[in-house]
Amino acid sequence: MAKKRSPVTKRLLPVGLGVCSTGLILVVVLRVYGPRWVRAINATNPLLLAFLVSFRVVNESGEAVEFVPIGMTTGSGWYSPLPRYQDLSPPAVAITNPEPISLEPGEETQVVYDYDDVNFRHLLIRDGRGNIYVLDTDKKGTKRAAYGPQKDRYAIPELRHLSPAPRALHPCLYGKRVKYDGAKEYP
Repeated sequence: MAKKRSPVTKRLLPVGLGVCSTGLILVVVLRVYGPRWVRAINATNPLLLAFLVSFRVVNESGEAVEFVPIGMTTGSGWYSPLPRYQDLSPPAVAITNPEPISLEPGEETQVVYDYDDVNFRHLLIRDGRGNIYVLDTDKKGTKRAAYGPQKDRYAIPELRHLSPAPRALHPCLYGKRVKYDGAKEYP
């Protein structure tokens, strides 16, 4: 003999099935289109826009170079390229696969990034021969707090005045995130 369902169960069953199927459809849609959808919504997020800052980099080295600004993620000691954006004004369009920025001698460029969870620390600079140098930038920020750039403009000097970049940081030049034991904290 089959049990008789209560009126509450009769109403909740279709609602529950509807919620579950809607959730499943949403998961599939987000899986396929999610990153673009999230980026589109985030582009006008006022909280994100509040953390976008910029600085300029000028190449005074006398030779063509490529550089990547890198920083330490707060709370971690991990280093990675800065989360760069195309412009300071809305919509905030993220540069999803940031390539190194090329600069000819005397050329200057603007870098826009989200400083919410990262402390800008270095410019990794590669010359035409493939040598990788490091230019220390900001000595500000700890593993617990993030700060925006400390200057409006950073100059790449003659490369002979720079130190070779620590090998542990080289993957950052290619968009990778690395654990860096040489991470320092600054008040």
